[in-house]
Amino acid sequence: MMTMDAVGAGTSDGRTVHIFGRDIPRDLFMARLFYLLYFASFGSLFPLLAVYFKQLGMTAAQAGVLLGCRPLVEFAAGPFWGIFAERFRKGKLLLLFSLGAFIISTLAIGFVQPTTPFCVVLYKNETSECKLIVGAENIVHGGALGYLKQATGLGRRKRDTNKIIDTIIDLSTYDGNDEMVAGKAPEYITSDNVCNYNENQYGVLVSPPHSTRVYREPAVQQAFMLLLILIALGEFFSSPTLPLADGCTLNLVSDQPREFGRIRLFGSIGWGMAMLIIGIGLDYSDTFRNHPCPTKNTTEKNYILNFVVCTVLAAMSMVVATQLKFGQTHEQHRPDAVGGLVMDTQLEEVDPAIAEKTRGKQLRTNEARDTQNEWRAALKAMMNIHFMMYLLSVFVVGCGAGNVFAYLYWFLQDLGGSPILFGMASVVNHSSEIAAFFYTFKIINKLGYVKTMYACLGVNVVRFLLISWLTNPWMILPLQALQGCVLAVVWATATSYVSLVSPPQLKATSQQILIFLYHGLGRGIGAMLGGLVINSVGARALFALLALLTAIVLGASYAVNRLLKYDGIKYSHNFEDEDDFTFVPQGLPMGNAESKITDAFNQTSVVNSNYGAIGPDPQDDAYDRYVSNPQ
Repeated sequence: MMTMDAVGAGTSDGRTVHIFGRDIPRDLFMARLFYLLYFASFGSLFPLLAVYFKQLGMTAAQAGVLLGCRPLVEFAAGPFWGIFAERFRKGKLLLLFSLGAFIISTLAIGFVQPTTPFCVVLYKNETSECKLIVGAENIVHGGALGYLKQATGLGRRKRDTNKIIDTIIDLSTYDGNDEMVAGKAPEYITSDNVCNYNENQYGVLVSPPHSTRVYREPAVQQAFMLLLILIALGEFFSSPTLPLADGCTLNLVSDQPREFGRIRLFGSIGWGMAMLIIGIGLDYSDTFRNHPCPTKNTTEKNYILNFVVCTVLAAMSMVVATQLKFGQTHEQHRPDAVGGLVMDTQLEEVDPAIAEKTRGKQLRTNEARDTQNEWRAALKAMMNIHFMMYLLSVFVVGCGAGNVFAYLYWFLQDLGGSPILFGMASVVNHSSEIAAFFYTFKIINKLGYVKTMYACLGVNVVRFLLISWLTNPWMILPLQALQGCVLAVVWATATSYVSLVSPPQLKATSQQILIFLYHGLGRGIGAMLGGLVINSVGARALFALLALLTAIVLGASYAVNRLLKYDGIKYSHNFEDEDDFTFVPQGLPMGNAESKITDAFNQTSVVNSNYGAIGPDPQDDAYDRYVSNPQ
């Protein structure tokens, strides 16, 4: 990837970086390096945060709130940072500040843990066995070595030491695998599973799966509230990071905007590589300093490694950010407007015939532009059943993506999956995402927007069903390849479609609504609701419900489009020789075929009175006749 051809000389100050036998403009090299490091930092920790919260004794619902609040806070903070950046015009300084906030908040999250007052031990004699709660301070001082010194005494033989360590157990999996519901956590301590438990004496106790720790439930709730505050504040102050970096990169490739996506691919490379490396590291991170309970008979992992790696990589990206070229103050973009500008970079990939047909379905609005009521005007223009079904499809895909991000590894861990599997799954996911980048618009231009969405929804139905049936965690790898492709295609499809059908004066607002539906409501609220489902019926049921919900939306969307006589963008561009055609700015084919297209439109005498609305259009049939038989 580093040998990618550089874009025009106008994007650089003339300095180049020689790497892999190629000279790359220094500014573009720094942009690639920033995305590589920043997403590597994010990917080394945040995909595993749910599993980490699970180890702290939290429920899936609590983990869902902690993860789901991030996209909601990010979206809510957008207007504030947009006004702030527009007023002060200090893009690089704001970027460095937001990266610093990201580093500080990440470190703070790593320090918040509930205290561990107890461990569970297994007491055996010749006739019976019993699980007992023992105070952690009576078992461990200085980790496993401290436990040996206290429990065995100096000079006791090593074989006796091993017997004592063997009495420390993981309560959630000991002799209970058949009864365990995958995804449900933590396990509550009761007198049925622990012989010496008395609620009046100990209070409400919980034990996370894959760990020997026992927490007091109020302590877990206190840690949850503190983490919620830290995550919300950290996300608020760090949310401008990516929009500012994207805005800087857009300026660098202003003469060739299609290069933006290729530069951004380095983020996927960094994320996948970081997850694989951190997964291998976590598989060997079973040593804890001052652990309150021995960890021999458990799969508990030391996630301090993740926080350290995330912080180091974020600091490296901060150093690289000092070298990014932001240009003059009047060239800097508002952070909350960058998302729409990024979407516009993809429009050149759309086949001109498809683009023109899509613009023919443009949403209709009779309201003049009013900056204070743009959201109301955009929502009013979107009150079209076909467009609403399309947005509902995008929301459902976002909801599925949010639940997979939050709970897939949570679920796989209960099936016996290890961190190295999580890393390999991430590599497969991002590799397929990168591959899909180069073919997404070929698919769109072949099938059209609505049929492409149908295909993605259908793939998600199958994928979620197969996940819900998994018994071997390694079978997730081929399904992750499907996820990378689906998410890449859906986002490219949705962003370019909304950009084309939105009225020009409301396009930016419509793009913001799309981002809110997919990232805010879909990934955010979806993860929160998914946690409640897991708490009630387990992770398998969650993925089965996602499959059912996706199937319902797919069926409803297809029925609405068929029964109401509208199939969306229902044809592909099949010109036999594209070189024989030139295109006017609107994208209509002209030149040698001018008389043919004129004849096709003249076959109807009905005046098009519906231009600008999604609905039956007499000229569509004429255009379809031309496309199907241009000769």
